[in-house]
Amino acid sequence: MTGVTDLIAAVATPAGSGAVSIIRLSGPGLLTALDQVLIGAGDLAKRPRSLVLAKAKDLSGEIVDEVLAVFFPGPYSFTGEDCAEIQCHAGLVTPNLVLEAVLGAGARMANPGEFTQRAFLNGRLSLDQAEAVAELVAAQSRSEAILARRQLSGALKERIDPIVRQLTALAATLTAILDFEEPWEETDKARLTSDLTRLQKDLDYLLTLRREGRIFREGLKIVIAGPPNAGKSSLFNALLGLDRALVSPRPGTTRDYLEAAVSWAGLRVELIDTAGLWAESTDELDQLGQDRTRERMSEADLILWLKDLTAPNPPSAPSNVLQGDLKEADNPADADIPVLEVHTKADLAQSPAALEPQALTISAKTGLRLDQLKREVLTILGVKAERPPELVPNYRHQKALEETAVFLNEAAKALADGAPPDIVNLEITEALTHLGQITGRVMTEDLLTEVFSHFCLGK
Repeated sequence: MTGVTDLIAAVATPAGSGAVSIIRLSGPGLLTALDQVLIGAGDLAKRPRSLVLAKAKDLSGEIVDEVLAVFFPGPYSFTGEDCAEIQCHAGLVTPNLVLEAVLGAGARMANPGEFTQRAFLNGRLSLDQAEAVAELVAAQSRSEAILARRQLSGALKERIDPIVRQLTALAATLTAILDFEEPWEETDKARLTSDLTRLQKDLDYLLTLRREGRIFREGLKIVIAGPPNAGKSSLFNALLGLDRALVSPRPGTTRDYLEAAVSWAGLRVELIDTAGLWAESTDELDQLGQDRTRERMSEADLILWLKDLTAPNPPSAPSNVLQGDLKEADNPADADIPVLEVHTKADLAQSPAALEPQALTISAKTGLRLDQLKREVLTILGVKAERPPELVPNYRHQKALEETAVFLNEAAKALADGAPPDIVNLEITEALTHLGQITGRVMTEDLLTEVFSHFCLGK
């Protein structure tokens, strides 16, 4: 336990119309506070984990709702402390009246993520599992929800813990050599080198899962780009299935970019409609719109470059127009962004000759080959199945794994160069520190702030 001495409370469900709203409480003094708020609940301590019908009163003593209350005694609760939930009718008023009554009975308003933070501090969850709570709540696609649930179940921790144990054993061996001044045998070096090589492969595997599975965790960002009037907004609307962007035959309708999310094959796909790129305009707003287009292109996982079949000599991508624009962006890796050229307005083409047989030709108006477009995007980005890998570390985990790998490489190099045991042990200890930050075995105040600042109230 952490020595927490206060009772916290928050509404754990979204505000607004609905059937039920839940007020969550955790901490010492919980039963005393509930006795002041609930009428007819009896002794909740004698009926743990059972829903009890009661009436809730506000600060003035007025009964505001008929509720259901449930008590979860610690340490076998979500937070590891005494917890409770009050289920009342949803809406904008009633949940707040009940919450105000709970706060008036001695609780304080919980900070964002404080319930999950207490679960971590009390040993109910590792830090990566705590992160998975927020990721599960924020999931916008099937794949994101699956990965968050696996992480919450301990999939990543189960991979990390054996590496931690083996590194700890190596550090203990080196410490023993130093403490007892045992000779630094060649057999010791060979065994340590073999162990480090194996552990480096384990880390490489986790980093490979991150690289190959990132899109399942974070989704795809697809930028629709091209010259004015190429059909960008029409395609944007067609892929969304609704009229989100204004469409006009007049060039330059889109001055700024629009974003919206859809789901393709269980993946979250963020579509971005952009202003047209053209050299003739001297209008300041047009230029600002084109600058933002280039910025969005530089951040994309893939760019759809539209080529209007009805326009005379439409610019192609990427060699002359697209790559020239990207080179002006801030990201030096932009040249690696894949580009899919898409021929648009097939329904308006003057003749079949305009339809190039090898090109991906679509019609946003009729829906021609839009499904093929989606399939090609996923193929180019290497999405081979709807189900994500077994686990995908997040960006924070990636950085910690990379730092761990650096120190393991340094340890292996020190061994090969004939460094003394204390130098090798120093590198292994640093590796353990960075690896421990994933599960929270090693933690700092800054690390906790970084993780739990992304949570919402009541979680």
